[in-house]
Amino acid sequence: MSNEHGAPQSAGQDMTRRTLLRKAGQGSLALAGAGVLLDASRVTGARAAGSPASILKSRGPSYTLASKDKPITLPIFSDNKPIKSGLKPEKGPLVIYDWAYYLSPAVVSSFEKKYGVKAHVTTFATTDEAVNKVASRAITPDVWVPSAQQIVQLVAAKLIQPLNHSYIPNLNNVIPAAGDPWYDKGARYSTPNFINTFGIGWRNDLIKINPASMKNPWDVFWNQHGGSPVGLCNADPEDAMTMALIRMGKTSFETLTQAEINEAAHQIGLIKDAKWQYTAFQQLGTGSEHLAFCFNGDMEVVPHYLSKNVPLSSVSYYFPANGKGLILNDQWLIPRTAKNPVLAHLFLNHFLEEQSAIDNFRDVGYQTMLKGLTMQKLEAAKVAPTHAIQMAFSPPNFQSLGIPAPIYNTTQIKWIEQAFTALTSGAA
Repeated sequence: MSNEHGAPQSAGQDMTRRTLLRKAGQGSLALAGAGVLLDASRVTGARAAGSPASILKSRGPSYTLASKDKPITLPIFSDNKPIKSGLKPEKGPLVIYDWAYYLSPAVVSSFEKKYGVKAHVTTFATTDEAVNKVASRAITPDVWVPSAQQIVQLVAAKLIQPLNHSYIPNLNNVIPAAGDPWYDKGARYSTPNFINTFGIGWRNDLIKINPASMKNPWDVFWNQHGGSPVGLCNADPEDAMTMALIRMGKTSFETLTQAEINEAAHQIGLIKDAKWQYTAFQQLGTGSEHLAFCFNGDMEVVPHYLSKNVPLSSVSYYFPANGKGLILNDQWLIPRTAKNPVLAHLFLNHFLEEQSAIDNFRDVGYQTMLKGLTMQKLEAAKVAPTHAIQMAFSPPNFQSLGIPAPIYNTTQIKWIEQAFTALTSGAA
């Protein structure tokens, strides 16, 4: 997510991460993907032809192109194959294209030292910006971090290249649910970046209620105490609405109807003093908010914003112990136009080193789902106070049991965007 350690974005700014999908029918991929044929028999079991947008539009309202329960094996095209094995690394520099404040400088530095090259990090603020710059070749990065919901369109538009796993042996160190994900079975095009969980962060010294002890913890947003604004994450337009759907008993978002989306938006609209934002660490730390629907990674950063007289024990975070909450994944991809594809593969491998995962957890608060990464190792590395690690850490089963947003079709995206617009304008 962009601006992880910066000021929160307002709802009036077009800063949601998956605006690419909303724009799919308006030419976001036309720069590289107009007229590309996607053999949908390789993807969905039914044959269809046309641009990625036309394929999405041809499906009914309940259709999702890929989801946790309907995983996808992405096609490899005859004119877009993996690089050969055994090639020597290029001389660089490696160009890394990422959300701002989402990669530890130590990981970049250790890669440079290991391979004797320079690496340049270039950042983007929105998915639209990133896709258009890559497609138009305004920027030609070697590695790139979209989120899972973009990957099908990027493959169909041939904006990214398939991977050669011989350069990425550390994929064997990733838990299966992350290394062989539903949105890219066999990791043909992607390797894991981070898992993000959406949960409840609160100042237990400022509100006298423990959401974790409630029969339905999500009720706390409608019955909050403390008299301060309630923070709601809007990294994507559906995030808070999916929280409302979970509260209403929904355990999957794969067949969302317009009525369900509108009801979720209506329920969110009933929350008093709701404030839309990307991050909550500063607000919870300073006490300007007592309660927030936020990312687990906020909890690793929040200690830096607490007053000296406020102990870290005053902050709590809830995510369902059974893992049945909203999760988000980002992944590393290699653009087809990469000038240093061998180095790019080696960087993907380097990112999956355990020391890289420790450095990233320390500096950005998020976790690569490696088999060997434990809370004990993070505590021993002193990446953060123990309580902060405990709040931010995701056990491996969260990856397999969590509820991800599927790849919605354009009809569902339209419903979500309309509901979100009405919600943030006060019309819902």
